[in-house]
Amino acid sequence: MREYDLIADWYASERIDQTGIPETIALASSIPPGSRILDIGCGNGIPITRALLRAGHLVIGLDSSSAMLERFRNNCPEAPVIRGVVEACPFADRAFDAAIAWGVMFHLSCQDQIRAIASVSRVLKIGAPFLFTSGDADDFEGKEGVMNSVAFRYFSFSIENYRRILGDHGFTLTDVHEDKASNTYYAAIKTFEI
Repeated sequence: MREYDLIADWYASERIDQTGIPETIALASSIPPGSRILDIGCGNGIPITRALLRAGHLVIGLDSSSAMLERFRNNCPEAPVIRGVVEACPFADRAFDAAIAWGVMFHLSCQDQIRAIASVSRVLKIGAPFLFTSGDADDFEGKEGVMNSVAFRYFSFSIENYRRILGDHGFTLTDVHEDKASNTYYAAIKTFEI
């Protein structure tokens, strides 16, 4: 995503808190050590990828920002990383034991979110958890927001629409909650092949 190329330095200095870590650790604890986890929108690897690595998992990062990936390679040299988009995951079917997409889905148009969920479903094994953040109300047109003077658009579905879309792609939604920073988390399990 070109916008993240423009804010990579600022993001590295701003994203130093532990937001998302409790949810990440809960996911990491729910699967066997050494599991293969896809970190979608891995950014510079801090703090999500590092937390997954410290929990003893094999993490592969996926991000579309070359500037973020350059920082990821420095921050998490033990983890492979691929430049690509979640809507067309460049991995084999059923290659991963879990996936996390923190701060990614709401940047995608609603149609691209549906493609992303389908793509994640394809690369996950049955029983694999999928954790992502997004909004909790239908916003098909998208709202404009600004980070470090760079404009971004934000889209989302309602909780019930996410439940339906996930179900259409082999997932069962198991939890939705909001953290103290007002991030809405969706936890799902891949329960069947489509």
